[in-house]
Amino acid sequence: MTTSGRHVRIDGNELWVEDLGEPGAPVVLLVSGSDSHCLRWLPEIVDPLLGSGHRVVRYDHRDSGRSSDVDPDLPYTLEDLTTDAVAVLDELGVATAHVVGRSMGGAIGQLLALDHPARVRSLTLVGSSPGLGDHRLPFADDALVDAMAERLFAPPPRDRLDRIAWVVEGSRLFAGTRYPFDEQAEVLLAASEVDLGWHPESGHGIAVNASPSRLDRIDAIAVPTLVVHGSADPVFPLAHATETAARIPAGTLWVVEGLGHETPAPFLAELAPRLLEHLAAAG
Repeated sequence: MTTSGRHVRIDGNELWVEDLGEPGAPVVLLVSGSDSHCLRWLPEIVDPLLGSGHRVVRYDHRDSGRSSDVDPDLPYTLEDLTTDAVAVLDELGVATAHVVGRSMGGAIGQLLALDHPARVRSLTLVGSSPGLGDHRLPFADDALVDAMAERLFAPPPRDRLDRIAWVVEGSRLFAGTRYPFDEQAEVLLAASEVDLGWHPESGHGIAVNASPSRLDRIDAIAVPTLVVHGSADPVFPLAHATETAARIPAGTLWVVEGLGHETPAPFLAELAPRLLEHLAAAG
């Protein structure tokens, strides 16, 4: 197995890209959620993919992780973030990939399948939505909205320990009831994120909120699509997933009882065999 990570200059931004596995193997592109390092794709999902003969590509979005900050006076769109994903594939010489996207990464996956269909072999959407703010879909949990607004308007944490605690608390807000909240694991992961690249604010939320709904477009997604969603997701209630799976012609829904808006290690271990089955069926 070959492993490499490097910065790639795309559209004036330095994106951190990791390319794991053998060059000739079928590629799985892991697309992270907003304000999230690619390290959130834990070994519990990466290792089974590599072990089954896949090549895994993961990267940090602009404004997150080890990628560069973006001038807040130069806002970008969800389409720009999708163009970043295409450019990552181009930089690595990858013609087509199985795309796995979480949350905002799932929205990017949808746009890849819609606007760049030749680049997508299959699609997996984890805790995602076809249209944030679409009034035909339920809104986020009120308590979560209040908590996130409080975090948004609070001064950003200044020192390392406060930053780690801030990241952990954010993860706690998204957690469901299926798995006990693993404080130690979350602290270690948050420490890695803070030490590798701290971005107290990004344009991800603005990009997602400004993006038009895809609810009336997703029936044009032609590739096999696995929709994975937690019944206790406080960000995107379950209807976001049921509508997505129902409208995509080759869509399949897996509802994970008690899962929140999260991807803890035990969940990724459960996801791995289902994902491998999905990839094998897609060919």
